[in-house]
Amino acid sequence: MSKKPIQILREMILSGELAAGERLTEAGLAEQLGMSRTPIRNAIPALAAEGFLIPVGKRGFAVKEFDDEETLRSIELRGTLEALAGRTLARNGAAPEVIDELVDCLQEGDEIFKKRYVTDDDENAYSEMNIRLHRTIVENCQSPMLESFIDRLYHVPFIAPSAIVFDQVGLDRAYELMFRAHGHHHAIVSAIRARDGERVEFLFKEHSKIQFESMFSTDRKNASAKKSAESLEE
Repeated sequence: MSKKPIQILREMILSGELAAGERLTEAGLAEQLGMSRTPIRNAIPALAAEGFLIPVGKRGFAVKEFDDEETLRSIELRGTLEALAGRTLARNGAAPEVIDELVDCLQEGDEIFKKRYVTDDDENAYSEMNIRLHRTIVENCQSPMLESFIDRLYHVPFIAPSAIVFDQVGLDRAYELMFRAHGHHHAIVSAIRARDGERVEFLFKEHSKIQFESMFSTDRKNASAKKSAESLEE
């Protein structure tokens, strides 16, 4: 199974191959990726909705600039708010159907890691499972205001639980990070079932740190520097 255009473009933005401020066109991206314009046309507004692109001109888009420190603070904030949501859910007691949904997510993740390595095809499967598990917890914490705040953070570039890009760290490192993160998932669900709110809160804050490790690598910084150098030479 080949990667979806939105995955490819997300990786290109994160790696710096598509530099901050760079204007994107359907025709240019289609030629660069060797595909038709239709999937590119569908991917661009989706990436804009995720916060990766900003509108320029009448119908154009450019890569949004972001700062590593600001992104780190946003990831920490997401971890803090999700920790509060998880603690609230645990203390209130999760309904049986919520536990069933969380266990189903755990089993999906277990299937991915059962072979003891990951491939590019696993990126989308893990991402979908990850966002479903996180959203299940947030949407059942019985706090519409907290849910609203977290949902806003999910639209900040690279902050959502779905923002996992294997290319940034390599498949071996991706397996290590994601396996560790999924271990957190198991521990979080166990603590929710035990109604141990403090344990859930601690685990969520630790869990959010893996996001930053997986998203920001030396490779991305090197690619961005190379892109800037090429621009200066021109």
